[in-house]
Amino acid sequence: KIKWIVYILIVVLCLSCGIEKPPLEFAPSPSIIEKALIFKLEYQQESLKRQLNVKKKPEFTITKINITKIEPTILLNLPTYHLEGKYIIKIKNHTSPPLLRENTFNLDLQRQSRGKTWRILLKSKEKKSEKHFSYLIR
Repeated sequence: KIKWIVYILIVVLCLSCGIEKPPLEFAPSPSIIEKALIFKLEYQQESLKRQLNVKKKPEFTITKINITKIEPTILLNLPTYHLEGKYIIKIKNHTSPPLLRENTFNLDLQRQSRGKTWRILLKSKEKKSEKHFSYLIR
């Protein structure tokens, strides 16, 4: 009986160690989330600009960020937060009147080792494989 109790305790301890998640208190601030959204939009816009051969890019501002879901995880021994939500974007195009639109977002933000900087993780699908790229949020 004692062997079984010890065995069960070891299994429970091993399983509980692997479930560690970073605390929500260390989740990114609203300003970091806004900077990450702007980075992601500019990143996507730059790709479209090259494909369409457009000279001027539209200006935009982001307001009313509403986070609906936060999932903390550990990725490469660093706290990572998957965020989902909505925001309002105002797009000023040079040829048409300003456009106001509500968008949804999915972000993966990773807090760096000293806790002073954040990186956004972007997925790229290339030839049946998925790669992650990490960019510093300034």
